[in-house]
Amino acid sequence: MNSLHTKGIVECSSFPVGISQYNVDVVRYQPTDRPIEDRWSMKLDTDARRIILGVYDGHGGSATAEVVSSVLPEALLEVPPSRHTEVFEEVDRRIIRSFTDDHSFLRSKSDQWERNAKTARAGCMALIFDLDLKSGDATISNAGDCRLAVFHGQPGPTIELVHETSDLNSRAASEQERLENEHPGEDLLIVSGRLFGRLMCTRGFGDVYYKLPCKGPVGRYTHKKHIDAMSAVEEIGKIPINQQYDSYFYGYRTPPYITARPETSKTHISDGDTVILASDGLWDKLTTLEAASILSDGIAAGVEHLAMHLLQFLLDNHPPGDDTTIVILRSRSPENKPSLEE
Repeated sequence: MNSLHTKGIVECSSFPVGISQYNVDVVRYQPTDRPIEDRWSMKLDTDARRIILGVYDGHGGSATAEVVSSVLPEALLEVPPSRHTEVFEEVDRRIIRSFTDDHSFLRSKSDQWERNAKTARAGCMALIFDLDLKSGDATISNAGDCRLAVFHGQPGPTIELVHETSDLNSRAASEQERLENEHPGEDLLIVSGRLFGRLMCTRGFGDVYYKLPCKGPVGRYTHKKHIDAMSAVEEIGKIPINQQYDSYFYGYRTPPYITARPETSKTHISDGDTVILASDGLWDKLTTLEAASILSDGIAAGVEHLAMHLLQFLLDNHPPGDDTTIVILRSRSPENKPSLEE
């Protein structure tokens, strides 16, 4: 491997978790001069019996990812994992409601109106890994195309992929089918592989302009008013949406077209398992099994920071062109793993 690359690395951290029975490595990389739009989170409950890891792939700015990476894990810790879907959808409703309340005919703007508008205008996909540190049972909730993979086994050719999430975006056949079922008779939903020819995102938070109602003349007027409000906080150098209204909303009939409802699954984390959560900056360059092989080599070599090891391989061989966030949780092997007392 070549010498260590540092240019573009926004963060490189490592944390022991659960009386050091696990370790979490994090690296974030931004290949351009603009601010990174990805975020990540790690939250432990007060008894350190449950950990929630998250990766948030922002687009159209970092405002949505910044808010969701703070609010979502805190809300999830307040409820059992079985209520993930409910919490995801409620957090998104709050984003929408905070924005629309600021622009209601019956209310004046709040002190946070600009922040609320930026959070509504931008968007982010979210991937959550919710682990019971005592039992090893985990719940995964995915709204977007960040990807999680769980590998089992010792370093070498026997390492096994035991769980993997699906990428949920406008190119996924399952998402195209879902949109067709939810919006029957609307033929121009996916154009050139993107929602209305604009977004890869079909699940996530924010992107409120593709969620707001617009039925009838009053609904259309209100929708345009809301688009004007979001356009007022558009990033410098970008063409505001209200100047492209017809091209954004030519087929806008039965919103919402983007949902925060996650696809949820369960798995079990055993001694020695490795879990990767990453934004698509990684997965655009590597397959899941290629990532497994690189990690296996790193574990065999005694590499301390597995996320940095994986990014270093990318920088040496397939440099990412997009924001890249990698979070890796490594369970200690039985001989090195302390017991978690009652």
